[in-house]
Amino acid sequence: MVTVSAFKDGFTALRANPILLVAGLLVGAGSQLQYVGQLIESPLLSTGVSLAWLVVFPFVLGGFIGTARAVIEGTNASLTHFFTTARANYLRLLLATVLFVLLVLATAIGLGLIGFVLGIGTMAIAVINEMAAFAAGVISLLIWLVSILVVIMFVQFYDTAIVIENESVTDAFRRSIELVQSNLKSVTGFSLAWLVLLNVFFIPEYLLQLTMTEAGPADVLPVELRIPIVVLLPIGIILSAVGFAYFYTVYTAYYIRLITASASTPESV
Repeated sequence: MVTVSAFKDGFTALRANPILLVAGLLVGAGSQLQYVGQLIESPLLSTGVSLAWLVVFPFVLGGFIGTARAVIEGTNASLTHFFTTARANYLRLLLATVLFVLLVLATAIGLGLIGFVLGIGTMAIAVINEMAAFAAGVISLLIWLVSILVVIMFVQFYDTAIVIENESVTDAFRRSIELVQSNLKSVTGFSLAWLVLLNVFFIPEYLLQLTMTEAGPADVLPVELRIPIVVLLPIGIILSAVGFAYFYTVYTAYYIRLITASASTPESV
């Protein structure tokens, strides 16, 4: 099974070549930069650093995917290879990432407007039956969320298509949609497993985010966490490094297996 094999490939690759953890550390450190401004109570600095990270992230992502591919295929995998691959794919990945974000936002806003119109009808239902109106509202919200996730699922492989198959920005999205359409069952299963396991792994990271809000983890958990932010930040960096390294290696391994299987048979894998 492609999905199970990809998760095994991720573990094998990390164990075989720690260079992926070094690359993951770059992502881990970068992902925590958003908290620096809050640590020194500077929202402006935090916003600036977060925006800068969004610009740098495609560079790191391209280098990581290229390095993960090298490790999985048993070819040259080094920091030199990481930076070479990152530079070669940066501009296309940056443009594709911007396009990806705009696509998701447009989908969310478009569906939100449709939901708003339907919400007017829900208000009319509320006059007759409040429970039915509540159920209709929940169903509308679920349809909105699922629709966005479906769009993301179909275009999610744009980055691997660019790095692994050297596709252009527009062709990368076409390639992703094509692969998902021809392997819908496999991709759906993988996407759900990947997303669930990723979020489970990052539960401590979410708790760190809660410490940076007015709510705090004590409002969510039955116990109060008294861990200084200077301690939580390194923990967040380590978790992000390991999590990114493993799950994006799995993601890369799955794509490689997917295109190999698709090339060998016209049927879905």
